Amino acid sequence: MSLHLLLAATRGDAPPPAHDAAVAIPVAVSSADQIGWVSTLVFGFPVAMLLLGEAIRWMQRRRLPYAPALGNLRNLLLPSLALLVLLWKVIGLPRTGTPVRLAETLAWISFIYAALTLLKGVLFEDAPPDSWQAKVPRLVSNLVNSVLVLVGCSIVLSTVWGADLGGFLTALGVGSLVLGLALQDSLGNIFSGVALLAEQPISLGDWIEIGDNQGRVVEVNWRAVHLLTPADVLLIVPNSELGKTSFKNFSRPTPSFLVAVTVGFSYDDPPNRVRQLLQQTILEVEGVATNPPPEVNVLTYGDFAITYEVEFRCSDRDQGEAIRKDFLARLWYMARRHCLTIPYPIQSEVPYSPAVPSKRQAVEERLQVLRDSSCFAVLPPLLLQEIAAACEERDYAAGEVVVDRGRPLYGLYLILEGEAELLVLDARGRSRILGVLTKGEVFGERASLLHERISDSTVRATEDLRVLVIEAERLQRALERHPRLAQDLGQVMEIRHRAMEGLDRDARVAAESQPQGLAPG
Repeated sequence: MSLHLLLAATRGDAPPPAHDAAVAIPVAVSSADQIGWVSTLVFGFPVAMLLLGEAIRWMQRRRLPYAPALGNLRNLLLPSLALLVLLWKVIGLPRTGTPVRLAETLAWISFIYAALTLLKGVLFEDAPPDSWQAKVPRLVSNLVNSVLVLVGCSIVLSTVWGADLGGFLTALGVGSLVLGLALQDSLGNIFSGVALLAEQPISLGDWIEIGDNQGRVVEVNWRAVHLLTPADVLLIVPNSELGKTSFKNFSRPTPSFLVAVTVGFSYDDPPNRVRQLLQQTILEVEGVATNPPPEVNVLTYGDFAITYEVEFRCSDRDQGEAIRKDFLARLWYMARRHCLTIPYPIQSEVPYSPAVPSKRQAVEERLQVLRDSSCFAVLPPLLLQEIAAACEERDYAAGEVVVDRGRPLYGLYLILEGEAELLVLDARGRSRILGVLTKGEVFGERASLLHERISDSTVRATEDLRVLVIEAERLQRALERHPRLAQDLGQVMEIRHRAMEGLDRDARVAAESQPQGLAPG
């Protein structure tokens, strides 16, 4: 029974007309609906917010990709739905009114945004590197998101606002045609960029060559590809230009970078010996990949030299350029040590007088270093003169290994010019610097005194180095005739042995103080 009937019976009045009763029944039902919607807002909305908040924190602790989507549901969609229910179901505003339509539009927008966030989290978050999700370019995903947003906006306009999309689509088609003609270059760049990103012939970090320009790819966007050249100049190449021409990608199919260096040697130098020395020299340069190993091939027989090509791989182009420069610098020292000739083309008959010291000057310089050395100063002048004149002199570039641990020794080495570092292995098997050797100091004394032809340490040049190599047989004869030389060399060996014991003691102390369960540094 409606409220109107109850009031009439109480007052004793006649019942109202039939149409009034028919009107009163919906009012009672509407009131009951309002109570239900109010209860939903008062109790259901806070409970839903609380449950979603707990679910979000649970997912965040486990680093699940669905937490952002649930956050959008909690912070955007639920408040929008609450506003819609308040305006439409509780206050009773007409659905066709502007306030209700705005609230419903806000709810739809929140739903679309939350759905796209959930879709992105499910498909692309934490995707394995080799999966198809990881290979989808960001530009393609942005385009898909844009299309879905347009579809959602069309649905909102049609269902909420009752808009007729036929005329809108017609106007959109005509406008798109006009814009397409006006922006055909820009659109060409965009579609070329989409094609490039879908095919993925290049990616960030790749080294590519376009025409006469080379550079590293630092950005790929809708319009262009950005390259950082070796001169640190940013080169912007439109996508349409990339789509019309061919380009080289030095980072594909392998990430290593191939570098080729050509050099010529005299016809008097045996090719196999030159190839072996070139192979040895390039392998000593830091940063050269050993798998695959460098290749040295005879390229051509030229007018004045045999040309060799040295090919090696490294991690990137910048490193390859540094290695190439280092290798070219070491070539001179290698050729000088092994008496190889790097010829030069002669275009005119001009007498050539190289500005190099004469042999007599070189012997005098060696003799002076021998006299100043604490070990060789005890030898008679005739023997010093013989050593200075007969022994071999070798040049090394900064960074080159003069003597390597575990490799054969050819005798005793005396530093004529430059500096080198003496490297040994401590008790923990780590390479340590035992000392720095300068002009007049020797190394290789242990192998010479103990008749061991294998080096127990490594000597590496820290700057351009020139050494005098005293052959083992010549040194043995000098030791037999002059025991004082053996005593002085033994004293040098003893000093270095004590320094080595100090390093071992420090290494053992460090190992004992290392906390249990931690790997040694």
